[in-house]
Amino acid sequence: MTAASRKIFTAVLVVALIGLVFLLDMKRREAEARLAELSLQLGEDDPNAEQNREQAKRIIDQVSQLIALPDDVEPTVASIVDVEVLRSRNAFYNKAENGDYLLVTTDRAILYDPDADIILDVAPVQIQPAAEGGANASAAGNVR
Repeated sequence: MTAASRKIFTAVLVVALIGLVFLLDMKRREAEARLAELSLQLGEDDPNAEQNREQAKRIIDQVSQLIALPDDVEPTVASIVDVEVLRSRNAFYNKAENGDYLLVTTDRAILYDPDADIILDVAPVQIQPAAEGGANASAAGNVR
């Protein structure tokens, strides 16, 4: 290969790489835009979204009367629907019943019984960053 043909090959290779980077960036931006659009649609399409937020706020207010909750971040609230499945995965849920709530803060998981207005159990959690496989919370051996 001559020096001139090496320069041409190098120039073509550089242009091709720049084009590839540009194309990949365009695809990434399209995917980001589509994800943002779907996220907005999901929030708008849920007719119970406002009611669910109000219910979560009520549960947080009730639990905060029983135990100190962090002021800087609002806990995630989940209603327990199938306690048997949860119990089979983790002993943390042994005291829970369907209709109870799980509140997850940055440092602990809290089981709450709204009927008796008591905290059933509290366990430490470790929240893994999304880059490490999603927003998984694990408490006392993987509360999920």
